[in-house]
Amino acid sequence: MSTYLIIDGYNIINKWPELIKAKNQTIEFAREKLNTIIQKYADFKNTKTTIVYDGAGREREKIEGTPQIIYSKGTETADAVIEYIVKNYETPGDIIVATDDNVQRNFIVTAGAWYMSAQDLENEVKAALVEMRKLL
Repeated sequence: MSTYLIIDGYNIINKWPELIKAKNQTIEFAREKLNTIIQKYADFKNTKTTIVYDGAGREREKIEGTPQIIYSKGTETADAVIEYIVKNYETPGDIIVATDDNVQRNFIVTAGAWYMSAQDLENEVKAALVEMRKLL
């Protein structure tokens, strides 16, 4: 099984203490920090990863790379984009969505995918980064 991790970007930013602190400087700084942390994690774990953010008035934008970044267009939410990906993915059982949004979690489980809490993702990422440092 090849896991595909999808992250509800602003949901995670508003839950991790390190990112809340970064957000107090600017939201852009918090996004960059999350993107960098997840890039290291995804590379180390060799996991396909997408972070989805609310676009707030912009056109939908997809930035390829690791992680892939998607900004929803102004008329849709990040939740709608995540739901679309899950619903249209060939094997939703391979997807894990990181979010603390209860409505989103209900959809994810009903669609056959998995979810993890913001805290669980933070713990997983920290453990991986510790593991990575040991190998260096």
